[in-house]
Amino acid sequence: MVQWHRAAVRGSIWVCLSAASLSGSVALANDRPYLATNSAAAEEDDDGVWSVESWITKLGPVRGINVAPEYAFDPTTSLQLELGRARNRDAGESVSSAELEFKHLFNHIARDGYGWGVVVSLGAAKEAGAGWRRDEWGLKLPFSLALWEGEGLLHLNAGMTKPRDEKREWGGSIALEREVLKRTTLFAEVAREGGSTLLHAGVRHWIKREKLALDFSLQRVRADGVRENGAVIGIGWYDL
Repeated sequence: MVQWHRAAVRGSIWVCLSAASLSGSVALANDRPYLATNSAAAEEDDDGVWSVESWITKLGPVRGINVAPEYAFDPTTSLQLELGRARNRDAGESVSSAELEFKHLFNHIARDGYGWGVVVSLGAAKEAGAGWRRDEWGLKLPFSLALWEGEGLLHLNAGMTKPRDEKREWGGSIALEREVLKRTTLFAEVAREGGSTLLHAGVRHWIKREKLALDFSLQRVRADGVRENGAVIGIGWYDL
């Protein structure tokens, strides 16, 4: 089973970039182990099941932790709530985030060899000492293509986000994954939104296939001429 889920505080692109100043958005829709990319590969056995993912991130002086429960109504429709918290160790400030994401796929990749769908997200943020406020909403169109006789996937995403009191930001990403050893997959992605660029790559190992997965990855983010490096460690439980 190739299962992916959400990413870190305004996704290691946006949370952690925003978190560098700790103002602005802190959530970005994505499917683990990616940080900025959604998958359009429907899992045939995801019918009335829960999954829970948790991960910690480091990007420059920012440390973050996220947890994301998700319910799949059927293989093509799911709803996820992601909760996160990021702290800038240099500034001594923190931001909490919450994002609700709805995803619907229009076909089955196992039948057609490709999949496509739509993802709608609504996020809120809370800085230390302040109340919660609506942070942004987003719309994304994911497309996935099966490769190497089902041992790999190519993902393409295009979409936009509308931060609170700011102009729309257009963005996109491309990601690739392939199983290289039994229960072990390598993955990589490149994403761009506004003036921010993310490079991210790592490995995911299924401790128990289709049930329990562990991933480790490295990331590099560049925004406004500033470059930060970091790492992500995540764990996910599926078909609960």
